[in-house]
This record gives sequence, C-alpha cells and structure tokens, in this order.
Amino acid sequence: MSRALDAETAASLRSGDPLAAYQAISSVLGSSAPSDGLLEIEILGPSHFIEGGQQHFLRDGRAVGFSKLALVQAFMVARQRLQDHLSGVVPLPDDEVLAATAVILLFDPEYLTAANVRKRLVQAMISGSGAAAAARARLESEKRFVDSLLTSRLHRHTKSPTLWSHRRWLLGVFISLDLPVDVLQDIKDVVFVAGERHPRNYYAWCHARFLMGLDKPIHRAEVLEAVQAWCFQHHTDTSGWSFLYFLLDTETDSSKATGCSTFAAVLALVSSLRLANESVWVFLRTLAASRLVGDEQYLEFLAVQAAVLETLKTPADQAVLRAAANWCKTYRDNAAHLHSTGDLTPARLMRRHTPT
Repeated sequence: MSRALDAETAASLRSGDPLAAYQAISSVLGSSAPSDGLLEIEILGPSHFIEGGQQHFLRDGRAVGFSKLALVQAFMVARQRLQDHLSGVVPLPDDEVLAATAVILLFDPEYLTAANVRKRLVQAMISGSGAAAAARARLESEKRFVDSLLTSRLHRHTKSPTLWSHRRWLLGVFISLDLPVDVLQDIKDVVFVAGERHPRNYYAWCHARFLMGLDKPIHRAEVLEAVQAWCFQHHTDTSGWSFLYFLLDTETDSSKATGCSTFAAVLALVSSLRLANESVWVFLRTLAASRLVGDEQYLEFLAVQAAVLETLKTPADQAVLRAAANWCKTYRDNAAHLHSTGDLTPARLMRRHTPT
C-alpha cells in the first residue's frame, strides 16, 4: 500500500474513531492472529465497506482485508503511543508495544524504529522467560507475523529490505537457541510466495541464498527440484533463474550430472513452448558456457536456439536469442582456454560474468 493518501481518504480522516480502528486492527494482528499459519492481508478501498459505518476490516478465516482509512487512523494512534513509550512519557507493557509496532509496520514496512523495538522486545522476552518452550513460542509468533507481511498482497512489504532483514535476524536467534529451521519449507512458503506477489523480487531471492548458507541440514536435491519447478511456472522471472543457477554452481556432489539434467529439462521447455524471453535464455547461455554441461548438450543448445529463432517474428525477440548464442560462444571458449591453462576455473569465470 502506498503511504500517499488520496483526496477522499484524507478528507475522511477526521470521521470515525481512530482509537477503535487501532484496537480492531491491532487485535487482528496480535491476539486473534492464527497460531498455526499466516494471515493473508489486503488493504481495501471504501467501496468494500458500508458508507458511514464503523467497520474496520473484513475477515474470512486467515484472509483479512483492512480498510485503508481505518489503517491510516490506526497508524496515527500507534505512532503516538510508540513515541510516548520511547520518550518515557507513557510507558507501555510489552504486549501494547508489540500491538503498536505491528500496526506501524503494516502501514509502513520501512519504519526501522518499530522493527528495532520488536527486536529488543524479543530479546528481552527470551532472556527473561527462563523456559525454552516460552522462548520458542515467542520467536515463532514473531516469525509468523513477519512472514504474514512478506507473503500477503502488500506490494511494498513483499520487497521490504527492513522486513527481510528482520527475518534474517530472527533466524539467527533461532539458530543461536538451537531451534529447528526448515529451509525447504521457508523457501516454498515464504520466498516462492513473495516472488509471486512481487515478480523479480531481489530481496526474496537474496534471502533464499541466505537460507542455503545456514548451518542446518539441507536436502539440496529437494530444494533444486522445487526451485526448478517454480522457474518453469514463472519462466519470465530472472531472479528465480538466477537462484537456480546459484544452486547448480554451488553443488559439491555430482554437479555436472545435475547441471546436465537441469539443462536438458529447460531446453525441452524452451523448445516446446518456443520461449523467447530474456530471463530463460540468460540462464541457458550461462549454464551452457559454464562447462557444467558437455559439448553434446552445448550443440543441442545451439540447435534449439536456431530452431526457436526461425519461428520468431519480432526483432527484439530475435535479438535476445542471437545475443544468447554469441555470449555463450565467447565465454565458453574463454572458459575452456583458462581452465586448460589453470588461470581460472569455469565456476569463477561465471561468477564474474553472470548477471544477478
């Protein structure tokens, strides 16, 4: 949701009860939030609510739509409460601080003070609880709140560096307390969804790389299979393809066999659907030039490129395929020469020339 207010919303701010709006919205985000799943949040315009009514949200199970007017009113109350608390004018109990910061971050995901206040509260609650079960429950509750913002239909939240940073910090706390982190499930439930809500989501896929680097058991083959399936369903998303190449490039066991299998599958997809988008061809050219695939499959790449090129009518699409073949030939030849002389490994060469 944009922080800019349209004329109608600005004119309506003085109507209604801001405190009632705050209490209603903070309750949905806090005490009445599901304990076994995520909220699906949307911000709704006035056409969804009765004119002159006092309805602040619509809810159906885990799906909730907040009135934009009510959210603005709630934000003004929450911000004032947080400022009074931080200045010591009106100290608030922890649950009230959490409620205020939840409303603030729903309205503005880049409100860094609110995120940092929640970090301090989480740390204080963990250190003061004395019980592992209580600490875990608090961390999981915070994780559900952040994940709800990151995966909901909120355009600014799904790509918020502040929220993704907060999630990384949370996982660091999980690891420090030796709590489980399901990397594959996090990629499926959070990264994939955020990538769908906001295509080419740089921050989401950077978080996926962070997850793969955690000191936790990771079934790389399952992750690779899931990411490949996602890319096939979102073949214009260059960030997803970039992460798929990252997985192949960092494989330690049977990397060439995995690379060949993936390369063949993507070539079959491109050949079948006559795909001409730059995202998939950048992936193919990079993989073909990396020496993770053999000479036979490189020739197959050139054959598929030529076959698809013949079917294209748009000059822009034709330019994409020609550029892919030329780029691949240049860097595959360079990689072969440098590898034979020992000056540079193919993987290192690709990291220098692969777009992020």
